[in-house]
Amino acid sequence: MLFALLVIALFGLQLFKGALRHKCILNMDADFNVTDEDWDVFIQNTSHWLVQSDVDTVVCGNSSSTGRCPSNYTCLPDVGQNPNNGYTNFDHFGWAFITSFQLITLDHWENTYNLVLRACGLYYVLFFTVVIMFGSYYIINLVLAVVASSYEKESKIKEKKKKENSDALELWKRKEEMKKKISRLNPKDKFRLYGRNMSKGFSMEYIVSWSTDTSNFSAEEEEEEGKQTWALFKKRFTEMFCSWTCCLPYLKVQQFMLKIVSHSLCEWIITACIFTNTIILAIDHYGASYSEDLDKGNTVLTVIFIVEAFLKIFALNPIPYLSNGWNAFDFIIVLLSFLDWGLTAANVKSFDLSIMRSFRMLRVFKLAKSWKTLNVLITVIFGSLKEMGNLTLIVVIVIYIFAVIGMQLVGHDYLNKEAFPDQQVPRWNFIYFYSSFLMVFRILCGEWAEPLYDCMRCSKMYFCIPLFFMTYIAGNFLVLNLFLALLLNFFAGDIFTTDTSESVPLKIKFQRFLSMLKLRNKPIPSAAKVEPSPQNRPLEQNNIQLSGGSKTTDSMEDRVSDVKQKKKKCPPNQSSHKEIPTVSAQCRRYENGSSVMVLETLEEVQIEPEIEQVHSVIGKSKEKSGKQSVEHTMTEEKRQSAEMDELELEQKQHNSVMQPCVPALCSCCDSGQTFRPLRHALFKLVKHSVFEGIVLFIILVSTITLTVDDKYTKKNPKIQQVLRSLDNFYLAFFNLEMVLKISGLGVTSYFTNVWTLLDFLLVVIGWLGVLSSSIKSLRSLRSFRTLRALRPLRAISRWEGMRLVVNALITSIPSISNVMLVCLVFWLIFGIIGVQIYGGKFFHCVDSDGIRLPIDIVNNYSDCKANENKGYEWKNEAIHFDNIMAAYLALLQVSTFEGWIEIMASAADARGIDLQPDTDANTYSLLYFVAFIVVGTFFTLNLFIGVIIDNFNTVHKRSRKEGALVMLLTEDQRHLYGALKRVSKVKPTKMIPAPKNAVLLFFYKVVHHKYFEPLTIILIVLNMLLMTSEHYGQSDSFIQAQDMVSLVFTSLFTAEAVLKLLGLRLYYFTRPWNVFDILVVTVSIVGNLLEKAAENISFSPTILRVFRVARLGRLLRLVRSLKGIRRLLFTLIMSIPALFNIGVLLLLVMFIYSILGMTLFQDLPRSGSINEIVNFETFANSMLLLFRLTTAAGWNDVLQQIMASGTQPAFVCILYMSSYILVTFIVIVNMYVAVILENFTEAQEQELEGVTDDHIDMFYEEWSKYDPSATQFISLEQLPDFLDCLKSPLRIPKPNAVKIAALNLPITSENKLHCLDILRGISCVIVGNVEETDPLRKLQVQITTRTLKRFPLRNNMQAFTTTLMIRKEVKAAMTIQRAFRKWQVRRRLLTAHKRKGWRSQSSF
Repeated sequence: MLFALLVIALFGLQLFKGALRHKCILNMDADFNVTDEDWDVFIQNTSHWLVQSDVDTVVCGNSSSTGRCPSNYTCLPDVGQNPNNGYTNFDHFGWAFITSFQLITLDHWENTYNLVLRACGLYYVLFFTVVIMFGSYYIINLVLAVVASSYEKESKIKEKKKKENSDALELWKRKEEMKKKISRLNPKDKFRLYGRNMSKGFSMEYIVSWSTDTSNFSAEEEEEEGKQTWALFKKRFTEMFCSWTCCLPYLKVQQFMLKIVSHSLCEWIITACIFTNTIILAIDHYGASYSEDLDKGNTVLTVIFIVEAFLKIFALNPIPYLSNGWNAFDFIIVLLSFLDWGLTAANVKSFDLSIMRSFRMLRVFKLAKSWKTLNVLITVIFGSLKEMGNLTLIVVIVIYIFAVIGMQLVGHDYLNKEAFPDQQVPRWNFIYFYSSFLMVFRILCGEWAEPLYDCMRCSKMYFCIPLFFMTYIAGNFLVLNLFLALLLNFFAGDIFTTDTSESVPLKIKFQRFLSMLKLRNKPIPSAAKVEPSPQNRPLEQNNIQLSGGSKTTDSMEDRVSDVKQKKKKCPPNQSSHKEIPTVSAQCRRYENGSSVMVLETLEEVQIEPEIEQVHSVIGKSKEKSGKQSVEHTMTEEKRQSAEMDELELEQKQHNSVMQPCVPALCSCCDSGQTFRPLRHALFKLVKHSVFEGIVLFIILVSTITLTVDDKYTKKNPKIQQVLRSLDNFYLAFFNLEMVLKISGLGVTSYFTNVWTLLDFLLVVIGWLGVLSSSIKSLRSLRSFRTLRALRPLRAISRWEGMRLVVNALITSIPSISNVMLVCLVFWLIFGIIGVQIYGGKFFHCVDSDGIRLPIDIVNNYSDCKANENKGYEWKNEAIHFDNIMAAYLALLQVSTFEGWIEIMASAADARGIDLQPDTDANTYSLLYFVAFIVVGTFFTLNLFIGVIIDNFNTVHKRSRKEGALVMLLTEDQRHLYGALKRVSKVKPTKMIPAPKNAVLLFFYKVVHHKYFEPLTIILIVLNMLLMTSEHYGQSDSFIQAQDMVSLVFTSLFTAEAVLKLLGLRLYYFTRPWNVFDILVVTVSIVGNLLEKAAENISFSPTILRVFRVARLGRLLRLVRSLKGIRRLLFTLIMSIPALFNIGVLLLLVMFIYSILGMTLFQDLPRSGSINEIVNFETFANSMLLLFRLTTAAGWNDVLQQIMASGTQPAFVCILYMSSYILVTFIVIVNMYVAVILENFTEAQEQELEGVTDDHIDMFYEEWSKYDPSATQFISLEQLPDFLDCLKSPLRIPKPNAVKIAALNLPITSENKLHCLDILRGISCVIVGNVEETDPLRKLQVQITTRTLKRFPLRNNMQAFTTTLMIRKEVKAAMTIQRAFRKWQVRRRLLTAHKRKGWRSQSSF
C-alpha cells in the first residue's frame, strides 16, 4: 500500500502541482492604472475572490473543459493559499501524500475530485478512475484480504487445538466413567470382569486384586451418596417453586391452560400481535393526530403480552417457564412495560419515557421462531458471541488508547479558540475523554481528513498527522477489517438461501390452518408407556422412552395420581397419557439437571425428541458420524455435479435444436410442408453469428443515440427530428427481430427466456413512447420513455463474461433479499427508537440569513413566532426523525457515513420539542448513533457484504469447466491439482547466447554481472527521491540544480539501455521489461528536449505533464525486484478478467442511471452542490457525477438538492438515489471485493501448496543454463547438478542419486529427460502423498490434454526407461558384481588351498 501511495502521490505532484491556487478574481476598471505592488495587493485581497456557498473559494482553470469564471471575473494562477485552509493540494510530496491517502480511503474525496476537475479539466477523471479502482478498491481491500486470511489461519489452528483437547477430554471422561462403572460392580461381577481380562494369562495376585479395590469403591460410594443427597435437596427446593400440586381441580385447570398456550393458534395470535405492535410503533410520528389512539392500542397489546406471560407461568410453572430463553426474554419486556407504566404514573420529568417505550420493539426478535433467516442469524450471533466479545474488547482498548493519547498530546491545544475560523472550539476535539472517544470513533469510521485539518489549525503538524494516521490504520484497516473477517468466517451465503425443497403446497397449508382453528392437537404417532411413580424409581429414570428411542414427558394423569396417592396412600394410577407436554414431566426433567428447552408448541413437542435422539447419536459416535457425513456430502456433491453436467448438455441440445412453436396448441403447424421449412430457415437465421452481430451493433448505436438527447440538444429542432427518426428506425428493427425470433424459436421458447422477454419489454416500451407522442390522450404514458435507458441491458445476453456476473447476481437474490429483510428489521428497530427519541426535536429558529439563533435570544417556538417580523423562521432540518421513512433515510446516510456528522450535530444540540437547540445540549444521546453504527453498519451491512462475496465466489467456481470436479476434492488433492495445473502452464525460454565478438562479450558480461541489476535499482530509488523533492514555487537555483541532476539520471538510464543493447543485441527486444525501459528512456529524452524548446516555443503544459509523468514508469521496475509487490501484482493480473466484467457491468449501470438522470433531472437549478460540472444536464456530466456517487461520496447533498428543486416528486428522487447506492456501492463494488478476496486466497494457497510461480520461474531460470536453446530436454548426466543448483524447496542436494531414482522420471532413448516431467515429479514430492479419486483422475486427464497441446515435443517423446529402472539396473549390476567378486575371491582361495594341499602332498 505504501508503494501504491508513493506512486499516486508522485503522479499527483507532477500533474496538479500549483493547480488548485487558480482563483476567480474580480475585474478592475479598465481605466484604472496600478503598479505591480498594488496589483498584488488587489488580487490577494479575499474580498475580490469569487466565493460560493458550497465551497470556500471557487477554483477555476483556463484550459478546455475547466471551470469558468463569471463574466466580471478573471481566472488567475498563484493567488492566495490552497483550498481547505491550504491543506488540500499537491504542491509538494508531503501534501500530495496526504491528499493521495485521502483519495484511496475515500474520505471526503469528492471535494478534491471537484476541485481538480474545475482547475485542470474533465479528462483528468481518468486519474481519479485509476486511483479509485486500483487504490481504493484493490489496495485497501487487499488489506482486508490479508487480515481475513490471517484470521482464517488462526481460526483453523485454534479449531484444531480445540478438537485435540476435546478428544483428549472425551477420552479421559470415558476412562473415568469406566472406572466408576467398575467401582459400582459387586465383588462377584468384578471377579468375572477381571477373569475376562485375564483369560490369556493371569496370576493369583491379579485374581484377588478386586479385594483391594473395595476401599476405592466405598469412597466412590460415599461420593455418590453425597450427590444423591444434593439431588434430593434440589428436588425438594424445586417442588416449592415448580410443582404447584395444591389440588386436583387446580391441576386440571393448569392442564387446560397448557393446551391453550402450547397450541399453534395461540402462537399465531401472538405473532399477529407482534406485527400489529410493530406497525403501531412504526406509523407513529411527530405531530400525529392519532397518537392517543396509538397509545391505547399499545396499552391493549401490552396487556395481551402480560396476560400471555402470566398464562404461560401458570401453565408451565415459573422455573420451567424461565428456563426457556424466549420466555425469559418476554418476561423482561413485560417487566419493562410495568416500569414504563409506573414511571408514567409517577410523572418523572427528568427521565425520557420514550426510551422505555422503545424497548417494545425488541419483541420483533420473537419472529425468529418462525422466520428461518432471522433464526439462523440470531443463532450464529450467539454462537460467535465469544469472538465478538473479544473483538469488541479490542475495539474498546484501541479507542481508549488513542483517546488518551489524543488528550495528552493535542487536547490542550483545542482550547485556543483563535486558531479556528469561527473563533469557536470545534465540536469534535480531544479536550475531554468523552469527546476524545467520539473523535477516535469517528476516525475509525473513516472520517479523518476534516478533524485532521482542525487539529493542524491549533496544534503542531508533526503531532496531528502521526496521531490520525496511526489511529486510522490501527482502527479501520486492522480492527474493522478483523470484524468483517470474523463475519466472513462465521457466515456463509447459502445459510440464508430460501430452502424450497421442503415447500408445502398451498392446499395442505389451508387444511392445516382449518384444523388448527379447532382447539385440538395432532396425535403423536407412537404411544408412550408410563413408568412407575418417581417415588418408587431412581432419579435417573424420570424420563419416558418413546418407541423410537426418543424421550418425552410424563402424563398429566400421572401427576394427578401422585396427588391422589398423597391423599389415599394408594399405588399410582398408570392411566393413559395425553399427547401434550405436562408440567410434572417438565419439572422432573428440570430436577434432573437437564438443560432441555421447555416445549411450547405442538410442533416443538414432535420435533424435540427427534433432536435429542440425533444429538445423543452424535455424542456417542461422533467420529463415525463425521465419516458418514463426509461420505454423504461427497456422494451428494457427485450427484449434483452429474446433474449439472446433464443440465448443461440438455441446455446445449435444446439451444441447437428447433423447438415446436406452441406445443400445447398448434403442434400441427410444425408438420406443414411450407411453415416448417420457413421456421427452420428463420431458426438458422436468428442463431447465426452475423445476425447476432448486426443486432448487437444496432443495440450499441441506439444506446449511443440516447446520450445525445440532453438539455441542450432539446433546444435544437433539427437534432430532435433526427433523433425521432432514429427511434422509429430502431423500433422497426427491433420489431422485425422480435417477429423473426418468435417465428424461429417458437412462442414458448421466446416467452420463457428471460433475455428475450427483456427484448419484448423494450419493444413494448418503444410502442408506448410512439403512442404517447402521437395521441394527446395518451400523453401520460410519456413517462415510459424514461425506460428506454434499459436498452443497454440487451447487450448482456450477448456477452459471456457479463452473463456470468449477472447470473451470480441473480443467484444471490434469495440470499440478498433475506439478509436485506433482516437488515431492514434491525434498522426498523433503530428507526422507531430514533422517532421516539428525536421526533420533532430538530426544529430550530433561524434569522433571515439562515443562521441559527442562540437560546438567549430565542428559547422556544413561541419566541420565534413572536419575532417573525424580524425575519425569524421556525424550520426543520432537511434530515430528521419525525417519521419512520425519514428515519430510514437518516439511518441510510449514517450507515454510508455521508452527512452523518450533520445529523449527529443536530441530535447533540436537540433540547426538546418546540425548544431552540443549543450546542452540545444533549451530547450523550450520540451513543444512539454509536450503537447503530456498530449494529446497523459494522454488523448488518458487513453481513450483507459477506453474503454477496460468498455467493459470487460459489457461482464463479461452479461456472468454471473444472469447477464442479474441484469442489469434490479434498484439501490435499486441491493442492496437488493446483500445483500440477500451475506447472503445466509455463515453458522454458531460450537463453540469450553470448556474442563471439570480444567487445560485445565484455558488455554481455557487464549486463549479466550480479551487481548490475542492484545498481540499477539504486539509481531508480535515487531518481524517485529526486522527484519527491519537487515542489511548487521552487527557486531558480533549485530548478537548475534539479534539471542538472535529472539530466544525469537520464544519461545513466540511457547508458544502461545502450549497454544492454550492445550486450544483448537484438535479443534485447525479446524481454518485455527491456522494451518498457527503452520506451521510458526515449520519453525522458524527448521530455527534456521539449522543456528546453518550451523556453522559445510555446507548448501546451499538458504535453509537458504527460512527459514528466512518463518518467515515473521507472518505478514499476521495482515490482520485478520486490517479491511481496510482485505477489500482489500477480493477484491483480489474476483478477483482471473478472474485474473487467464487473467494471463493464458497473459502467452499464452508470450508463443506465445517467440516461435516467438526464431525463429526470436535467433542469436542476445550479445552486449548492449542483454547478456547471456537477449536474445531469449532459451525458458526460451525468457520468462524472455518478462515478463519484459510486463510492457514495456526497450523495446526500445531491439528493437534498434534487428534492429541494421540485423537478420531480420526492419519492422519485429518493428511489433513484437510494437504488443507485444500493446497486453500485453495496452490491457491485462488493463483487469487486469478492474477486480480490478469491484471487488473493488462490495466491495464498500457492504458499500452502509449496510450489509457487516464483519457484517455477526460478526452475526455468536455472534450466536455461543447462538448456540454452530451450529444447526442453537435458541429459541424465546433467540432472544431479541441475537439481543441486535449484533453490529451496525444489532443490535436491547432492548426493541425490537415490532421490532421483525415487522420482521415477521417464528417460528417452537418447538418455534425456523432459523439463515438465522433472518439475511435476518434484512438485508431487513437495505436496506429498495424495489419495487418488475419480474426480482427481478426471482433472489430471484434463491437465494432461492441455499439457500435450502446450508441449508437443512431450507428446512425441517415447520413454525408453525411467530413473527408477536405471537405479534398479545399476543396483542389480552392483549386486552381480559383488557376487562375482566374492565368487572370484572364494575361487582364488579354493585354488590356493588346493595348490597348498598339492604342494604338501608332493613334499610328503
